[in-house]
Amino acid sequence: MKECTVIGVGGAGLSLAQQAHKLVSGRFMAINTDRKQLEDLPPEERLVIGTKCCGGLSATSPARGRQAVEESLGDISARLPNSGKVVLLAGLGGGAGTGAMPTLAKEFIQRDLNLLVAVTLPFGLEAERREAALAGLKELEATGATIITHDLSESINGSMGLEEILVTSAEDLAQRAQSWINGESDAQ
Repeated sequence: MKECTVIGVGGAGLSLAQQAHKLVSGRFMAINTDRKQLEDLPPEERLVIGTKCCGGLSATSPARGRQAVEESLGDISARLPNSGKVVLLAGLGGGAGTGAMPTLAKEFIQRDLNLLVAVTLPFGLEAERREAALAGLKELEATGATIITHDLSESINGSMGLEEILVTSAEDLAQRAQSWINGESDAQ
């Protein structure tokens, strides 16, 4: 397997990245404004961002997620690899992931890292979160990053519960990321 770094951004991104890391191995890192969500990880695998603007708590909005990543960009840059493939994962629609992902994608691309962005979109019934997610996705697309998405709305069927849908979405993104890392897919 080629050298790879798997990075989860935000609460949902942490869960997605943990699932992806099981499949692709490599280096693991989690980035979030919420200190509590990261406390079980070893120090070298976690980075709390936006301590001034969020105080170690949830970003609560994409605007605060963006502010947090901008506040901590130097710390993030210092922890990035110098080369290799990077898979950046987040669940769009909340705060930290949605707000931070476009800025992170730009930073990784500027560093000439081979970047794959993997994100989930919220259920249709989460109207406000879905609107924020689609706006965040549009910003991500403008960075020129290679992006794969898993739309949770398309996962709804009568036989699966919420937990199973979330696990299935994480597995789908992990498998698609593994194919990209192995050069088997352009992940479009």
